[in-house]
Amino acid sequence: ISDFEPLAGLLVRQDLLKVFHSSSQDLEILYQKFGAVPSPVFDTQLAAAVLGYNHQISYAELVQQVTGATLRRPLSKDELDYAMDDVRYLSAVYEELSQKLESTGRSSWIERDLRAMSDPENYQVDKAQLWRRLKGVLKLKGEKLQIASELCQWREELAQRQNRPRRWIAKDDALIEIARQKPGNLEALAQIPELRDKTAKRYGKELLQIIARATQVDPAQWPQHDRFKSLNKQQLALGDCLMALCRMIADQNQIALATLATRKDIDNLILNYKSSRLTQGWRFSMAGEQLLKFMHGQSTVSVDDESLRLDPR
Repeated sequence: ISDFEPLAGLLVRQDLLKVFHSSSQDLEILYQKFGAVPSPVFDTQLAAAVLGYNHQISYAELVQQVTGATLRRPLSKDELDYAMDDVRYLSAVYEELSQKLESTGRSSWIERDLRAMSDPENYQVDKAQLWRRLKGVLKLKGEKLQIASELCQWREELAQRQNRPRRWIAKDDALIEIARQKPGNLEALAQIPELRDKTAKRYGKELLQIIARATQVDPAQWPQHDRFKSLNKQQLALGDCLMALCRMIADQNQIALATLATRKDIDNLILNYKSSRLTQGWRFSMAGEQLLKFMHGQSTVSVDDESLRLDPR
């Protein structure tokens, strides 16, 4: 296919709703390809989260629970319509989840999140900050963090050139281990179990050059983790209380606690950090607003038949 303009036109038509499942990487790729983000969109994983389905439910599992259909995986080479399984059920899933959102009054909870999915600013890659997305990056600092940053930039550029997902180039844990161990030769690089043999053979010399270059960077230019305030004893106790309330709210709404909030979300809320997800979107509607009222003395906690309850003050 040489002309993608008809597809690009459909993706930005405001009278057509585009349905995705776990859309962030798809939308980022489409933005890089077409210079525009599809709009409006509906994300079935997001909708499932606020309706009480499993935490970060997979597409196949959601299709099975909503439609009863079991996706055929792995697929044989003879199944010429195999790709359609990734989209053929989305309409039915969307219809079911949309109806449930309306009937439970939760449609408004995800409106902001859905609009944000079509915001181009969310997909403009700042390569110098890519290291912040690495899982496990808090283990690194100083020169090792500089190496990780340059590895991230290398992976991003290669993924874009080859039009492949980042994890197909190298997974996060592989980059973390390379930065941590700082191998000085191909033999040492090949000993890193998280790095696939094929990747080590194909890009080994390039990776060693990146490591060597990173070690020559002025320490004043090394990336640094954000400095977070430590919670005092009173704040830690408050965090325990808020976590218990989140569990209560999650149970009431029949969703997994991990879907609603983590301890980091709670701590960020106490420290008044805007990064707390409990101040945003559906999480604020479901729990954040109630937690803030409790923190500001506008409600109290009581126990009724061994269950927690929030009461207006």
